Amino acid sequence: MQNFSGKGDQGRSSLSDGRLISKGDAVFELIGSLDEVTAHLGLAISFSQDPEIINTLRTIQDQLSKLMGLIAGAKIQEIEDGTFLTNSLGWLEEKIRVCGDSIDNPKKFIFAGQSSAGASIDIARTVVRRSERLAVKYFESFKDLKNDALPYLNRLSSFLFIFRLFIDQKSITQG
Repeated sequence: MQNFSGKGDQGRSSLSDGRLISKGDAVFELIGSLDEVTAHLGLAISFSQDPEIINTLRTIQDQLSKLMGLIAGAKIQEIEDGTFLTNSLGWLEEKIRVCGDSIDNPKKFIFAGQSSAGASIDIARTVVRRSERLAVKYFESFKDLKNDALPYLNRLSSFLFIFRLFIDQKSITQG
């Protein structure tokens, strides 16, 4: 297996349509930021032994991977049936309700660090917020995807906040 192609050595890369563009383009900033989120979620997975937490984070990684594909120009039909962002948004909203109902309202600012998995998720949450800002700027000229992607990213950051509290509370009661 060859581990490099050398195609990007001149600072250009291609999207799904094969068109070469600068690696400094806003699309790569957004995709790179979302990729960073998936890496932080992977770190959180490595800290967890709980199958529910692991499955939830793997689902989000899968959703983000598909979103990155759409941003890179893949046709939505190539990703799934065209409704995955809408379905993912509903899934996140349900997860927010379930996790939110099982945690106490902290009523004060809570710093990350009560658990390694929770801290990793909190880093992912801040990167999602950055990604959301990049997406708002990037999607100003792409209205078709913006309608689903922006609410998904907004809800994802809310979920990661709640999920971090859920995991931290769970680690306190188990540890």
